[in-house]
Amino acid sequence: MLEAALFGGIPEGSGYPFPYAPHQVMQNGFDRTVGPNSWWTPRPPSPSLAAQRLIREQQDDEYLASLQADREKELKAREEAEARRLDEQAAREAALQEDMRKEDESRRRLEEEQEVERLLAAKEASLPHEPTSADENAITLLVRMPDGSRRGRRFIKSDKLQYLFDFIDIGRGVKPGTYRLVRPYPRRSFSGGESALTLNELGLTSKQEALFLELI
Repeated sequence: MLEAALFGGIPEGSGYPFPYAPHQVMQNGFDRTVGPNSWWTPRPPSPSLAAQRLIREQQDDEYLASLQADREKELKAREEAEARRLDEQAAREAALQEDMRKEDESRRRLEEEQEVERLLAAKEASLPHEPTSADENAITLLVRMPDGSRRGRRFIKSDKLQYLFDFIDIGRGVKPGTYRLVRPYPRRSFSGGESALTLNELGLTSKQEALFLELI
């Protein structure tokens, strides 16, 4: 037995039909040959395993890169969708503000028109009765409008100039307060500041006076 242990033989009567020989084990992924007088000897990986490992690493890198690209693409799509949503919301708000502005402007214009109509109706109602041509105090005032047409009416000398302005205003040919009346000869202009004076005080005393309307 001792000789067998020292020289690697098989002791007689041991029952082993073959001489004792080293055997191989696998440790940490390397084949190692084990024998009575041997050390562990690492074996390098086979070229085919290294190639497969390299392919797997490349595939993993490509997958991660593709995954990152998909994430960036999805993030960009979300950002663009959010930007479009904000733009559409801003456009809706701007359109709503514009509609509100137009509605306010239309309401204000309507209120102004209604107020003008109310004032014109009051002016028409306040006009004194037109005297007859036989009245010795009657004065016929003819006013040439900017479009060439003429407006005329009889007043009495004691009527205020405001009545003539009111008569022009209710014709709706010009906007109230945007004109003055002018006598050509001798030239004399009459403005709203004199509206409280009578025709007689302003020198409009002829049986017929011709005036023209001048926009200011």
